Order: sequence, then C-alpha cells, then structure tokens
Amino acid sequence: MLENSLWTHYNPEKTIREVLARIYECNAIEIGEDERELYAALKRHLTKKEFRMVMMNEAGLSAEEIGAEVGLEGDALKKAQYKAYRKIRQDKIRREVKVGMPKENADEEGDDEE
Repeated sequence: MLENSLWTHYNPEKTIREVLARIYECNAIEIGEDERELYAALKRHLTKKEFRMVMMNEAGLSAEEIGAEVGLEGDALKKAQYKAYRKIRQDKIRREVKVGMPKENADEEGDDEE
C-alpha cells in the first residue's frame, strides 16, 4: 500500500479514499479501491506544495504548521488551499478516481461535451 508515503506520514488513520469521498460528497464505495492509483492521480494533478497542503490539512494540522511547511501564511495560504481543493473537485480528477468509469470511457465522454 502506501506505507512509506507522505500521505501515511501525515494521515495514518485516514485513507485517500475516505478523504475524496468526503470532498466529493459521495460514498467511499464510489471511489476507486487502489490507494496507490488515487495517490498517483492526486500527485499528477496537484503541485507538490498543493498536495502537501491538502495532506496536512486533512490530518488536522494548524494553519501555522501548514504555512511553516509550505512557506506561506495568512491570506496567501488560504488562497493556495482553496485553489488546491478546487483542483481536486475538477471533473478530470473526479472522473479519474470514480469506480465504474474506466479511463477510456471518461475520455470519450469528455470529448462529447466539447
């Protein structure tokens, strides 16, 4: 699984699946089961700083601790966190992590919408 990842360093008791289910306001069974794939999807779409902010925020760390780690504070930190969570909510990430929708089908559906 993700034993040596940054995610388990900050979130030993929460899974990425649980966090995404809360963010997307759906059941965890609707999210992909492979934690490594979910982790890779987030890493692919977020910058290192954004990914670290999300991990730390989901772990319940204070704004001061997060800011010290990523080098931001105050309004700049709030804006960066908002941007990171907005990216996670985008359809391209949502489609990538949902169960029952293989990548090929998700890509085809995206082409029909344009």
